[in-house]
Amino acid sequence: MVRVAWVHPGQGSLRTGCLEQATQTDGRTELEPLAVAAGRAIDRVARATGRDLRALATDPATGSRTADAQPTILAASLAAAAALEAAGLRPDVVAGHSLGECTAAIVARCLEVDAGARVVAARGAAMADACRAHPGAMAALVKLAPEAVEGLLADQPDLVVANDNAPGQVVVAGPPDAVAGLRDAARAAGGRLVPLEVEGAFHSEAMSPAVPALADALGGVPVGDPEVPLFSGVGARGLSTGSAVADALLGGVLATVRWREVQLALAADGVTHLVEVGPGGVLAGLAKRTVPDLEVRTIATPADAHALAVELGVVAMAR
Repeated sequence: MVRVAWVHPGQGSLRTGCLEQATQTDGRTELEPLAVAAGRAIDRVARATGRDLRALATDPATGSRTADAQPTILAASLAAAAALEAAGLRPDVVAGHSLGECTAAIVARCLEVDAGARVVAARGAAMADACRAHPGAMAALVKLAPEAVEGLLADQPDLVVANDNAPGQVVVAGPPDAVAGLRDAARAAGGRLVPLEVEGAFHSEAMSPAVPALADALGGVPVGDPEVPLFSGVGARGLSTGSAVADALLGGVLATVRWREVQLALAADGVTHLVEVGPGGVLAGLAKRTVPDLEVRTIATPADAHALAVELGVVAMAR
C-alpha cells in the first residue's frame, strides 16, 4: 500500500528564483492549473505578511536574512503543496524541518494560511533580532555519529546539537569562536567541520529572546488539531492536538531538530514515499541516507507535481 509523507524544508533550503520556478509551465497546458494554484498560494502569503516575496526570491542575499528568508521559503513550500493539491494529491502524513514545521502545520490544517504566514513572519523577525543580540554560528559535523559529536561537546558548554539530520550529519550551534574551535577535534575524530552560512546560532539558547514574540503570535491565532498525522522534530513524535502543535512550534525555536529520528519514525509508520515539498532538495538528500528503502521525490515546480501525480496514478491531474 502506498503511504505518502510530505516533508517541508527549513530556511536553509531557500534558492534564488524559487518562486518563479514554482509557477513555471514551460508552455505545457496541463501544468497551467497547477501553476495558477501555486501562484495564488504565493500571493496569499505575500498579502498576509505584507512582503514582496517574489522580489525577495530573486535576491541572492535573501537566504542570509532570517526575517526575509522565512516567509519566502514558506511561500515556496506552500506553492509546491498547492500544485500537488491541484494535481489531485494529498499527504497521508506531514512533517517539517525547523521552520518547515510551520509549513507542515498549515498543510495539516492546524493553522489557516494567513494566520500561519503571520506567525512565520513574526518568527523570522524575532529570530533575526535574537541573532543581532547574541551573535552565533552553526556548522555541520560530517562523518561522525551523534554519539561522537556529543563526546566532542562534552567539554564545550557553549555548544549544542542544533540538528541531528542524518547518519553522519549533525549540526552544532554556539558562539562563532567555539564553533570554529571544533575543527581540529572533528578532524582528529575522523570527521569534518563544515561552516554554515546562517545569521546566527539557531536551535540554541541564543534564540531565547525570540520566544516571547513567537508565543504572542501563536497566542493570537487558533491552532486546530491536525487533519492528517503530523510528526514533529521536537521529540520526534506524532502530534494529535492543536495544543501539542502550538507547543512544538514554540519549543522548536530552542530545541534540537531530531530529523534523523523523524525520518525513521515515518518509515516505521508505514510511509512508502517521502516527498520533499519545497525547493532545495536538502531533505531528499538526507532521506536517501537515512531511509534508503523509501521512494524519495522533491517537488518544487508544477512539472514536479504533475510527474508525481502520473507516477502515483492520480486521474485528477489530467484536468
